[in-house]
Amino acid sequence: MKNLLISLSLSSIAATTLLPSSVQASTLTYQGPVQALQASWSYEGETGPEHWGELDESYAMCSIGEQQSPIALSYSNLSSAKWPLINTYQPTTFSVQNNGHTIQADVNGSTASTLRLAGVPYTLAQFHFHTPSEHTLEDEHYEMELHLVHVDKHDNLAVLGVLMEEGDHHEALDQVWDLMPTEEGTATETVVLDPNDFIPGELDSFQYEGSLTTPPCDEGVKWTVLDEPIQVSREQLDRFQSIYPSNYRPVQDLGNRDVGYHYH
Repeated sequence: MKNLLISLSLSSIAATTLLPSSVQASTLTYQGPVQALQASWSYEGETGPEHWGELDESYAMCSIGEQQSPIALSYSNLSSAKWPLINTYQPTTFSVQNNGHTIQADVNGSTASTLRLAGVPYTLAQFHFHTPSEHTLEDEHYEMELHLVHVDKHDNLAVLGVLMEEGDHHEALDQVWDLMPTEEGTATETVVLDPNDFIPGELDSFQYEGSLTTPPCDEGVKWTVLDEPIQVSREQLDRFQSIYPSNYRPVQDLGNRDVGYHYH
């Protein structure tokens, strides 16, 4: 079966040290002064995904949104590509944190790692992980999913999703895992990573309009999911899953949206 990932195009636009406030340090959610006042959420029980929309009025889209993510992807009924993409990532310095919901690597300082979708440049802000994968392909989950989150000058978001399957050891991932805190907090050391190391060889991709996969579930996010996974070892999967055994949102109704497919 073919596999799935997000591919987003990149352009050479340098980010300043202050990234737009719409990209926060907790997965894909927005950051702002009201964040500390919002209700806590989780992946299980009364604060789990099925209740997110009830926890805080700012989370309402989690319940009433019509373009929510993730979705179930399939090779059936695909439309043509929605946006051309280019991959031009460069080595970048990251800070690694455990934000209470996932392990996340935030761009530390400036970066030239960007993507271009339909001519619009988006700058890489952070990447983080979910297990099992949030998107499914032909109704099957992968072991994990990587989300690379990008923002344009208007604070619009574009996410590159990379599916992860058990297989060969992934050396670049070790650099993240070696710094990840087992409890909530940020590692004192930074690490230089080339995001290209987390991108598969083939960039064929699924493309659709969606949302954040965590509260507040805001919509208007451009999703590109690559159709080839990367491999990570069982030991690497176990290291993450020992901290977060399950941190995914179930697939959401596609509604009247169409999903494009881009042959790179």
